[in-house]
Amino acid sequence: MSNSNQDSIIEGIVAGDERIIKKFYEKHLPQVKSYILKNSGSEADAEDVFQDAMVFVYEKLENNSLQLTSSLGTFVYSVCRNLWRNKLKGNKKTVHNESILSISKANDMDIIDQINDNERRYVFQKCFLKLGTGCQELLSLFFEGVSMKDIAKQKGYSEAYTRKKKFECKNKLVAMVKEDPIFEEIKINTK
Repeated sequence: MSNSNQDSIIEGIVAGDERIIKKFYEKHLPQVKSYILKNSGSEADAEDVFQDAMVFVYEKLENNSLQLTSSLGTFVYSVCRNLWRNKLKGNKKTVHNESILSISKANDMDIIDQINDNERRYVFQKCFLKLGTGCQELLSLFFEGVSMKDIAKQKGYSEAYTRKKKFECKNKLVAMVKEDPIFEEIKINTK
């Protein structure tokens, strides 16, 4: 694949060009399906993994943090393979067919770490949105670095009550995160 062709595919994906994205799916999804079907998965699993990989790649492309050392298709396949291996590892299954395409082990671990970071962020945001408005506002101010004194003043609370309330809200958030099944899976996969 020529660089200009790959550049136009990347630009199309970032721009959300449905025609380019559809062609990319048609070209690369069958290889991912084949790999996942040979390794204890279903077509639905393959489509889910491919979609997750595309979201990951889109985010990397959008913020210009993707350094390709191979074609975009090879990179996406590698991300899918790593996502699936990670999922199987969490389910205590083994990979039967280590396939053709491979990117360096260090790069594989970077991808897995980034995916785990994205999953952690997702779990945190999901749980944060389940908190009451008061806790969301208080913790948002705290996470932005606003002092307890200023938060207390803004909310009309005493500083001691604000500290107590922050502690309660934070503990509630931590408990919700720990109970989330995705968080449990991330913990298993990072051991």
